[in-house]
Formats: sequence, structure tokens, C-alpha cells
Amino acid sequence: MRTTLMLIVDFVLFFIFPLVFWELCREIAGDYPAMILSILPGIFYSLYRFKNISRLNYTGIWVILNLIAGLLVDILSGSALQLLWNNVFYSAALLFIYSISVAAKKPLYLYFTLDLMEMSGYDRKVTKEMFFEKKTYKLFQLITLIYCANELIYIVCLSKWIKKYGVEAYRLDIILDSCLNIMLSTASLAAFFFIHQAVNEITLVEKMTKANPRRKLPSISSHWTFFHFERAYFYFSNHKR
Repeated sequence: MRTTLMLIVDFVLFFIFPLVFWELCREIAGDYPAMILSILPGIFYSLYRFKNISRLNYTGIWVILNLIAGLLVDILSGSALQLLWNNVFYSAALLFIYSISVAAKKPLYLYFTLDLMEMSGYDRKVTKEMFFEKKTYKLFQLITLIYCANELIYIVCLSKWIKKYGVEAYRLDIILDSCLNIMLSTASLAAFFFIHQAVNEITLVEKMTKANPRRKLPSISSHWTFFHFERAYFYFSNHKR
């Protein structure tokens, strides 16, 4: 129930509220103030979530830096149109960071997943060694490249919309951002599911060989899947716009 509620809150604060507030309040508050006010509840919620469930690890640092940088970019933009263009530039910076991590053979998604596995009770050192095995490592590279594609799609689409519609592109920005975040989170969850199973089977097989070789591996429940989808959505989506 709590996981369902958090997903609903995510959807409301990062999609419904910004869209509705923009449509209803822009005439009263003005375009730029309406944009800033529409994103503040989501940022405060993210800071609250970060304080309560995050640790000072790679993922935690990435989330807090992303939130702070995104907020500063928005507040310092000075105008509605510049805010939209700054979102494009910020995504370009993220694209560069993700690309560098792939080129350096240290894909960011590997470290995000490593943090989640450690939070689930797995030994960080042993898990990290498993992650750098050839087959698993290629999956981390692939997912990080999907992150790159996510930012590239956002950059191309929003740039075209700004040139065509001006500040009216903001509503399309909200819709595009939410859709991309859902798709990215789903891809992240699918990869995390596969990796979790692989690591879990290796660990369990080692234990079962000594105890009961015929025992079946436990399956992952729907509750586990739903819980990690919510966590993947919060951690892996870019709540910056």
C-alpha cells in the first residue's frame, strides 16, 4: 500500500500538478513564476524522500546534486523561454556525463545498481566483482547508453518545440519528461531484475550445493517487483524539470 501511494504521489507531483498549475495559473502569476512554482512541490518531496531513504553513496550524491543543480538552473534562468533552453543545456550536460562514464568503462548505472544491491543487504565488494564480469558488465553499458538516448531524445524534441511554440512548449516538456522517465525507469527495473536474479542465483547455488541440491530457487514476488519499480522511478528518473 505504501509503495502504491508513493507511486501515486510521484505521478501527481511530477506530472499532474505541474501541468495543471501551468495551465491554470500562468495568466495570473506569469509564465516564468508559474514554471518555478509548478516544480517546487516535486523538489521538496524529492528532498524529503532523499533525507528518509537515501544514504551518502554514489546514487545519493547523484540524486542530491541533480536536484540542487536543476533547481539552480531553473531559478537563475530569469525568463520562461531561457528556462526551457536551460533544460536543453542541462540535458546536454547529463548526456556528456553518461557518455564519459561509458567511454571510461565505468557506467554510472553499474554504481547506481550496486548501491541498491547493498541497500538490499548484499556484500558490496563481492557484488561489484560479479558486476564486472563480461556478460553482466555489457548490460550495464547498454542501460547507460539508454540513459544517453533518453537525454538525446529530450534535447532534440524540446529544442524543436521551443523554436516552433516558444514558452508554449512547456506543457510538452512536462509530458515528454514524464514519458521518458517512465520508460527509463522500466528499462532500469528490467535490467535490475535480471542482475538481481543472476547475483541471487550464484549466491543461493553456492549455499544449496552444501545443503540441498534439488531445492528450487525462490521466485521474485509481485510486491518485490512493484516496490523496486517505485524505487527505480525515484532514483533513475531525472526529477530536474
